Amino acid sequence: MFPTLHLPDTSFSYNHHDLTTSVRITRIGNHLKIAHDILEKIFHHPANSNNFTYIPPNTPNNCPFTKREVATLIHHLSKGKAPGPDGIDNIIIQQIFKTFLLMERFNICLKLAKFPDPLKVGKIILFLKSGKSKTGASSYRPISLLPTIEKVFEKLLTQRLHFHFEKNNSLSNLQYRFRDGESTEVASTKLLDSIHKGKASGDNVLVLSIGIKGVFDNIQHNAIQTYLDNSKCPTNIVNIFKNLLQNRKVILNTCEGPAIRDQKQGSCSGPALWNLVSNEIFQGNSPINTNIKAFADDFVLVFHARTRVQLESQINQSIAKFSAWTSRNQLQISADKTNYLLYSKLVRDTQHSLERQKN
Repeated sequence: MFPTLHLPDTSFSYNHHDLTTSVRITRIGNHLKIAHDILEKIFHHPANSNNFTYIPPNTPNNCPFTKREVATLIHHLSKGKAPGPDGIDNIIIQQIFKTFLLMERFNICLKLAKFPDPLKVGKIILFLKSGKSKTGASSYRPISLLPTIEKVFEKLLTQRLHFHFEKNNSLSNLQYRFRDGESTEVASTKLLDSIHKGKASGDNVLVLSIGIKGVFDNIQHNAIQTYLDNSKCPTNIVNIFKNLLQNRKVILNTCEGPAIRDQKQGSCSGPALWNLVSNEIFQGNSPINTNIKAFADDFVLVFHARTRVQLESQINQSIAKFSAWTSRNQLQISADKTNYLLYSKLVRDTQHSLERQKN
């Protein structure tokens, strides 16, 4: 943990609109500057989410949350989780829910399509990595503690988003992560089937893996908003998720006050929103004899063709499609996570061609 940031020497109150968070700090060192440096390195590119517009109500609003829906989620909350800046833990939430006040508040927010700003503040706790210097920002693993009420509300909304996607078959079955009933085992089996099918045909087979660099750190909010607008989700669900992306903050407490930084995602809706953005890569026509599968932000493409020219043509078309998609969404392909495996007698020529593409 970051040294001396949480010793009980004095206190400071951080007021964010209606939220007041009491924190403990110390008097040793220029911690505010250090904290700002750490947050700048961890959250180095604030998402471009300051301006957005609500879409017109061209789809029906989603219905209010039910007592059973909220009760089931709250009942399964882990009692051992640390609270966020407000100090309210899961046990307290489970007791409060007995009065049904939370459900009423959640339904008001759903009706207004507003996610309260005070719930968007996460408290950063730093853990020193083993063997690392205490003075380097990269030496720490950050944990963002969000208010428990925020997590409950966001999980309810994410469940509604998942339900809409599954009910309307909106997402491709080729994404095997963050999906009910899918797993690495299923993805691996389907991948091997594609490889064996290509080899059985007598074709040259190439397996290309493509990784996206720092998805949850670099995905742009305006891209998420565009995909939400086109998702045909209920209007209030679309607008409340767009509102959720606004004014998100993280705080790191020091003896000179809290260091505050814009936050991107880092919450339970991130995987569902990523699946929405990545779904585009599965749309449209792929080159002949080309199969694509994904597990979160890792994509695997299997090509098979009779000749080197045909194989390279399929590869180049797919790479061009990936490049266009990453450019639109301001994402980067990770060179370290991009590799290939060739089952062919054309190893030398195709290898040189792929190395040129990768570089």
